Parts: sequence; C-alpha cells; structure tokens
Amino acid sequence: MSQLNVRSKKEAVYDWILERIIKGDFAPNDPLVIGEISRNLAVSPIPVREAFQQLDTEGFVVIRPYTGAVVADLQPDMIIEIFGFLETAELISGRMACAVMCEEHLQDIENQLDKMDGLLGAPDDWSEENKRFHIMICQCSEAVLTQAILGRMLLHWDRLRRHYLEGIFAKRIEKAHQDHWKMYEAIKARDADQLEGVVLEHNRSALQAYIGYFYSSGYSIEQIPGVSTSTMETP
Repeated sequence: MSQLNVRSKKEAVYDWILERIIKGDFAPNDPLVIGEISRNLAVSPIPVREAFQQLDTEGFVVIRPYTGAVVADLQPDMIIEIFGFLETAELISGRMACAVMCEEHLQDIENQLDKMDGLLGAPDDWSEENKRFHIMICQCSEAVLTQAILGRMLLHWDRLRRHYLEGIFAKRIEKAHQDHWKMYEAIKARDADQLEGVVLEHNRSALQAYIGYFYSSGYSIEQIPGVSTSTMETP
C-alpha cells in the first residue's frame, strides 16, 4: 500500500486496522504483527504501536506482555453489555435532544431518515447510515461525553452483527427503521417520555430477537447471562 495521505500516520494506521477488525478481515484472536502492518502501510513501527495501544484501550485489540497484540475475542454474550451501553447512551442523548434540538438539526435528521428509506434492502449500507443517525442525534443534543461512548459501542455492535447476526439483521431493518421515525417524531414534539418509551422498546425487542437467534443457532443459555428459556423467542 502506498504512503497514506491523511491527518497523521497514527490515525491512518488506526483507521485501517479498525476497519479490518470490524469487517472480520482480522478475525478474533488473530495475531497482529507490527512489522507486517508497517511494511504493508509503508510506515515506521511507531504509529502501528500507537494504534495498537489506542485499540487496546477501546477493546478491539489485546496487548499481551512478551507475546504481542491480538484481535480481541468476540463472544455472543457481549451483546448484553453492548445493548446496555447503547440503550443508556440513546436515552441520555434523546432526552437532551428533546430540550435543545433546533429546527435545522431536526431537518438534518429527517433528511438522514429519508436517505435510509432507500437503503432498506442494503443491510451494510443501511447499517452505516444507522450509526450516522444515532450519532447525529447525540451531536445535536450536545451530549459530548455520551457521544464518545455511543460511537465506540456502535462500532462494537457492527463487529458483532457482522460476525454472528447477518441472517437476522436484514430481517429486522424495516422494524428498526420504523422505530427511528418514531424517535424523530418524539424529539420533534419535545416529548422526552415518549422518546424514552420508543428507545426502550426499540432496543429491548431487538435484543430479545438477537438472543433468540443465538439460542436457535445452538448457543447455550449459560452463554447469555440474565436470559432464561422462558423469555426466549426465536425470530
């Protein structure tokens, strides 16, 4: 690969590695070799090492003393933690958005949803715009601390769904998108309680469907903390 012409070498290396981890080109527990990556990207080992350190902090890479870096493991039960963070972040940013969202930002979000209307048959494209939709609300709400958490969790979710949930994700897009329009309408009406109800139903119905899919795919209940067979629903 030719020399990367971006803001900094470390940021370029970080983006390159992260993209491949999320897409699965670098699989869970794969070793990441500094020398190989630096040669591939035509950079010195320093920005590669710095990128590893940041990715380790964010949970995408594990740096093992004396042995080097590997891609972080990915297990089905991580969906509980991921959805917990997503739900909390969306509740915080959504409530704040109801209070501070201006007309210009409302129009931007409506335009984003219109764009997503045309992507219901393209799961990967819709997923990218889905991340942008949630981040837009967070940005417009001025929830600065929440935005950083939300952005990371959406990336972890994207990695998990690509690895395990492609089969069911596409089937749930239409329902999820309808919920997004309901979120928008609640924010537009400045109705924080209505928004909270939509967010809770949106996240918990999705979580239930995904857990049911894991269960029907042969993962034991013990791998899914807090979920019993009595609450399982196969999609």
